[in-house]
Amino acid sequence: MSYYDLNKTGQTSQFLQVLKDCVAEAGNTGLLHIEKQIEVDCKASHKELVTLVDRQNEQFIVNRIKEAFPHHKVMGEESYTGETFQSDDYVWIIDPIDGTTNYVHQKQCFAVSVALYHQGEGICGAVYNPSAKELFWVERGAGAYLNGHRLFLDGQQSRLADSLIATYIYYNDDEKYAGFDQFVDRIARTSRGVRMIGCGSLELAYVACGRFSAYFSFVQKPWDFAAGKLLIEEAGGIVTGLNGKPVDAYKSASILAGPKSLHEEMTAISNAILAM
Repeated sequence: MSYYDLNKTGQTSQFLQVLKDCVAEAGNTGLLHIEKQIEVDCKASHKELVTLVDRQNEQFIVNRIKEAFPHHKVMGEESYTGETFQSDDYVWIIDPIDGTTNYVHQKQCFAVSVALYHQGEGICGAVYNPSAKELFWVERGAGAYLNGHRLFLDGQQSRLADSLIATYIYYNDDEKYAGFDQFVDRIARTSRGVRMIGCGSLELAYVACGRFSAYFSFVQKPWDFAAGKLLIEEAGGIVTGLNGKPVDAYKSASILAGPKSLHEEMTAISNAILAM
């Protein structure tokens, strides 16, 4: 059953419908190319991959948004050059393929993530996992959903000792100097385990639906967390920096996301360990 079948009887905003169309078509385009010879380049390092599909997907999404909302602004992973935004701008934050390394090597565990923000607050967003045909979508004040099912974090694991945690680790000097390795060690020892999929938007979506108890990362770009942040908040959870402070949706930030009581427990650990 397609997401159109699941949601066609509901009333969705014009923004949300365009957003759903974009992530579904871009995700399915990714699937069409997955068994072909994919053109791959590197960005700043050999660990940061970009494919022709990333660029084509982003251009398709940008064109679709501009056709529908010509005065809106765009922050796309493959085209963003550091522009700043006015407080009244509508800003679409786009990751045309999140988990590109997974896409190239594993042919799975990747997603398309798009969110719309206004005055720094999320309006709506979606994360689409084409391999599993799963569409996570959210509208501010109307809830978070996986396909047609409402997501709630109430009653999810409330103690770190009972929790399975997701993360992303860069293994770089910034993490080392901040003591991030000590934080990871403490979380891994105290929880039931730590997992790293390599697709931040999908891992945040998995927190929203309860597959992971929480997620943390030393640094994430806006396109990595914009949609997932809103998903978790509308499901009843909390998303902040590792220090417990609010994050700016238009800037890179550390991320700590999960249900309230677990978030508080992990924040207390991070504030005791990390130099941030």
